[in-house]
Amino acid sequence: MEEAGVRALLFDLQDTLVPSGHPAEHAAVSRAMGADLGVDPDAFAAAVSETFDERVRGLMADVHHTVRYLARRVGGSPTESQVESAIARLYNYSLSLHAATWALPALTSLRTRGFKLGLVADCSAETVAIWPQSPLADHLDAVSFSCQTGVRKPDSGAYLVAAAALQVPTSECVYVGDGADRELSGAEAVGMRAVRFRGGALEEPDVDLDPDWSGPTINDLGDLVGMIGVPMPRKGSESRTFVSGNVVPWGSKRSSR
Repeated sequence: MEEAGVRALLFDLQDTLVPSGHPAEHAAVSRAMGADLGVDPDAFAAAVSETFDERVRGLMADVHHTVRYLARRVGGSPTESQVESAIARLYNYSLSLHAATWALPALTSLRTRGFKLGLVADCSAETVAIWPQSPLADHLDAVSFSCQTGVRKPDSGAYLVAAAALQVPTSECVYVGDGADRELSGAEAVGMRAVRFRGGALEEPDVDLDPDWSGPTINDLGDLVGMIGVPMPRKGSESRTFVSGNVVPWGSKRSSR
């Protein structure tokens, strides 16, 4: 893999930087939230599952609005206290996944070497809400949350948001992900190089999320340090990747946004 000219790395979130959690865990948390809200737990969990795409695309507003809407959708009328209890449960679970990250040593090494680092995440509003408390927040220079941008991978806008926020052209970016949802080919389609990550905490490590992928694959994020080397120095003005349409760059915790 020829890495001359790389100045930035963009990462997927779930099962690349943090565990995604087992589907049974997600369902259990949703059922417990339903009980907090005073609605049928199974019906609430089903509503959460059925609205996944809407939530990840940001079509259901913030967490408070989403939880109350889903409770009403299954016939409930929760009090404010019940809604807050359910949200606290969701936040605690989300933060527990971020606390289990394995990525900090690799991210620290890459930033020490001068690379710009970004996140391209398909996620719902609770990820945005807990992000300032995530141990990852101080290690990434820019983030692209699908529930903020309205686009999911492999849509080009998902990658272009992060590249624009980093002020690095896509040709000088490497995207790293587990391969779900055709994210690797999506990154290549916008001019990035891509690396598949097969380590982490995959519940079913033998499942290939991108069987057509024939590019570089790593099992340890630390391998990126030796694979890519040091960033290319940039002289003169920054070359910038611009974003068209209604997609707006969203800064990380380190940003002034």
